[in-house]
Amino acid sequence: MVDFTLTDEQKDLREMAHSFAEKEMRKVAWDYDRDGTWPQEIIEKAWEIGLMNTHTPEKYGGPGLDYLSGCLIEEELGWGCSGIGTSLAANGLASAPVALGGSEEVKAKFLGMLTEEPKLASFCLTEPDAGSDVSGMKTTAVKQGDKYVINGSKCFITNGQYADWYTVYAKTDKDAGHRGISAFVVPRDDTVVIDKKEDKLGQRASNTATVTFNETEIPAENLLGEENKGFKLAMMTLDRTRPGVAAMAVGIARSAFEFACEYSKERQQ
Repeated sequence: MVDFTLTDEQKDLREMAHSFAEKEMRKVAWDYDRDGTWPQEIIEKAWEIGLMNTHTPEKYGGPGLDYLSGCLIEEELGWGCSGIGTSLAANGLASAPVALGGSEEVKAKFLGMLTEEPKLASFCLTEPDAGSDVSGMKTTAVKQGDKYVINGSKCFITNGQYADWYTVYAKTDKDAGHRGISAFVVPRDDTVVIDKKEDKLGQRASNTATVTFNETEIPAENLLGEENKGFKLAMMTLDRTRPGVAAMAVGIARSAFEFACEYSKERQQ
């Protein structure tokens, strides 16, 4: 049986995250959601006190928190503002494949980039014609000597407009379905184009964009794991990050319940 008894350290983390959400997020959540404003100032404050990159190992500059501790933080961020909370948590989704499949050099470079400064990364899996059916993706990565050349578009990418690097899934064998997908870490450059920012019905403080790669060249060492094994890496990543999404949903539900209770006390029949 899993023991969910919180340690003193976990209780302190939860309290810190709740205090941050209450003081920095809740009071501006409506304004950010209404206007779709990018919460750069809040992101920088959250990074400064350690509420981002929570699972990044200590050797790469992160706190190396366990998943329960990370979920406690994400629940409180969801309670504060689900849009801002989503943007704060997105580095975890993008960096997990790097931690799982990257070489030591790649991990030190790209994970370290996120812990040294308040920079962002995005997870690029979904495409206009390939959502849940990732085997239908059309983005390709062709090996040319000591580099790969990537072409294709990814949609609904969290923080896509502001990311400094991307974890990109692409076909390296067009005829092999999900067995022909590979994963790469792709630094942002002039060949990476933001085609569209989505205007959503909610979570508007979280940037969601279409990202297109046009003849984007990356070193061969930026391959994550083995070639044509990217689907497995994606599933391993999602298995590790879905509990955090669920925790954020609990925070949203708590917030909705509290607002409903407050309104019920004020409402006149």
